[in-house]
Amino acid sequence: MSALQSIRKGLSSSSSSIIVAILIFGLVATFGGFLTDPSAPANSPLSVNGKKISFGEFNLEFNRIASLFSESEVSEEVITDIAKNSIVSKELLYQKASDLRMNLSEEFINNAIAKDISFHTDGEFDTALFSGYMARLGLSVNDYRELVKSKYLANILSDFISKSEFSLESSALSYIRAMNQQRSLSFYKLDLDKIAGNEKIPDSDILNFYQQNQFRFIEPKKVSVRYVYLNNDVFKESLIVSKEEITQERNLLEESRQDSQTRVSHIQLSFSSEEEKIEKLNIADSILEQLSNSKAFEDLVLEYSDDFGSNNLGGDLGFTDGTVFPDEFEREIRNLKVDELSNVIEMSSSLHILKITEKNELLLTDSEIKDLILFEKSQLKLDTLLSTIEDSYISSNLNLVSSDLDLKIKETDLFNQSNIPERLFSFDLSEDLFSQTEISNEFFGPFEDGNGNFILYEVSEVKDETLLSLSESEPEIIEILQKEQAQITILDELKIFEQKAKENKISDFNSYNLIKRDSSLLPDNLLRDLFTVTLDNPVFVSSQDNGDIYIVRLTKIKNSTNLAKKEERAAAKSSLKSLNARSYIETFLKN
Repeated sequence: MSALQSIRKGLSSSSSSIIVAILIFGLVATFGGFLTDPSAPANSPLSVNGKKISFGEFNLEFNRIASLFSESEVSEEVITDIAKNSIVSKELLYQKASDLRMNLSEEFINNAIAKDISFHTDGEFDTALFSGYMARLGLSVNDYRELVKSKYLANILSDFISKSEFSLESSALSYIRAMNQQRSLSFYKLDLDKIAGNEKIPDSDILNFYQQNQFRFIEPKKVSVRYVYLNNDVFKESLIVSKEEITQERNLLEESRQDSQTRVSHIQLSFSSEEEKIEKLNIADSILEQLSNSKAFEDLVLEYSDDFGSNNLGGDLGFTDGTVFPDEFEREIRNLKVDELSNVIEMSSSLHILKITEKNELLLTDSEIKDLILFEKSQLKLDTLLSTIEDSYISSNLNLVSSDLDLKIKETDLFNQSNIPERLFSFDLSEDLFSQTEISNEFFGPFEDGNGNFILYEVSEVKDETLLSLSESEPEIIEILQKEQAQITILDELKIFEQKAKENKISDFNSYNLIKRDSSLLPDNLLRDLFTVTLDNPVFVSSQDNGDIYIVRLTKIKNSTNLAKKEERAAAKSSLKSLNARSYIETFLKN
């Protein structure tokens, strides 16, 4: 999961403010691009330990955070929450730094502002530009200097804590052994759905619930449609491709693709005088001799080529279709096969030795070429048909179009907005379909789905939204009431099985032996709880998001005795150091 995903997923958690503080809030030099965006909220609701956060600071942070996301990725509300977390975390770190009498010189702050390119014009600090920014933000120069100071000190303190924390070798070993620990357990699962299925609901309760909640039992609006579905596959079966057409197409493809996938590398020797040219010709002859003696082309590229754009790529120039390179190159390329070398090619200020590294032939079978021809023919026929429909059949009905153009009409059953047939779904017709109030007298379309498919349709039936009767609503009502009753019953059963677990009467419990922390046999939150209890107090209850409850008894703990490798100990120490730093920071952030 990316840092961005972690921030978004964990925004409401107690540790999210720490994540935001360490990963998100930036220094003043990051502000420049975010000063003018009008989408930020109009006021700042923040106060941190009595210190009010100005609109200007909040606007800066909001727009800085917004720039990290695409416009459609997150809502303004989420960006607002992240900006609040970032500012609060920064401010608390700054206040802690002030308590510790950390400070920055006036000269340091002035230099930081002066170096911010946001306030530069033609490479120089622009006082008028800076003053204009401050005016638009509603900040005085001293306000802004204080903001710069708070950003830097917060980062300095956070960085200091992270770097100053340490962990002992013994702690790392204990950490590794704890992570590798295995535990055995016995458990009883109270399945809410299973308990609900056994609940008996009186008819009177069903009737009362229906009368009090009729608005919940509505049959949504439904429609059915008649439609004609079109794409180029519709015509393929009726089309014929001759052998002569396949041969002709192959010839055309081979002509058009000649050298289109030829990849070339080169060694370049540049010169600036006739004397230097003679010297480089001698070097080129030496290179060709070395190549004839099996010296690797790539090694000679590194040794001799002065084309710095390609010498770290083995001299690779990419692909040519016969028109990319100078004519002197292309003439040689046409006559070379893969791995063959050219003669020395002389240009106005450089010499070149070429090597062909890739030259793909046309490897299509007759069947594949036939498919290409069929696609082109059917696409042409489809385009012609669509033009005919748009020119001659607008305001007509599907029966006429079907009869005249020999097109097959299909019809759906009634459907609502939540179960639109798959064939219609890709056309994004929901709003149009469910705005219809009566049967169509003419077809709609053609509509395209972006994948080369087209549709014409008529609404053949409309069934307006209605209240469901008691008998129609009864299955859903029973399910609702059973679930409600089960949530009471499960608590009664919990007491019984929790007492059994405490008394170690677990003959009807399930058991797993030597479970690891990353086991997939049990829910994640149950596993987390399992590795926090001790044999002195081994019974615990784990409630699941779906309403199920596990009653668990820890029965055995097996500690790891394996020796840890050096790299494992180093990784463990690094993790502990990070955890210690975050834990320390959290002590003055979490409130």
